[in-house]
Amino acid sequence: MAEGAPFDAVVFDMDGVLVDGEPLHYAAVSALLAEDGVVFPLESYKTYMGTKAGWTEFVERLSLPYPADHYRGPYNERVLASYRDVVEPLPGATALVEALSRAGLPLAVASSSRRSWVAACLGRIGLADAFDVVVTGDDIEQGKPDPEIYRLAAELLGARPERCLAIEDAPAGIESAHAAGLTCWAVRTDYTRDLALPNPERTVESLAEIDVAEIAAVAA
Repeated sequence: MAEGAPFDAVVFDMDGVLVDGEPLHYAAVSALLAEDGVVFPLESYKTYMGTKAGWTEFVERLSLPYPADHYRGPYNERVLASYRDVVEPLPGATALVEALSRAGLPLAVASSSRRSWVAACLGRIGLADAFDVVVTGDDIEQGKPDPEIYRLAAELLGARPERCLAIEDAPAGIESAHAAGLTCWAVRTDYTRDLALPNPERTVESLAEIDVAEIAAVAA
């Protein structure tokens, strides 16, 4: 699809797109690992961003002293509390979602996060009722970069994938959207600024750069 052509639906990733969630996840991981005297460098953590990877992989990679279940509960509680009480929308996120909704465009969230986290996050930033469809890591078997989550989002929206726009921030998410047949625009954050992105059709520094007329057919 040519850049600038109106789309039939938009699918937003959450972390790094609607909110700057990755620092919250990294802080929770780092705090738990520090109790075991383990340091997990940020550059190593970045390879997992946007995926369903978790404590099973971390236990193996870092040779942690306890099984994955030892870490999951405390980690989930820390992250949920951050989404509920701390996280704020990224610049332009709320305005763009609300403008697209007013234009009548079907909207979805496709996030690898747990449904409880997504619900808490959307409630915190005032977008709990803004999306027609919310697909989370709890709804899929294969995480990004597999296309399952974007295929499901498009199906639930009733839209052809090639007529959908995905907005992502991380390489795994962009690969997932493209593999599902969606056009993908990328937004940069401090956590992804130095990552090589796999050919998004457009890259912006902030959602505030996007004019709703570039996505939806709106009256002049």
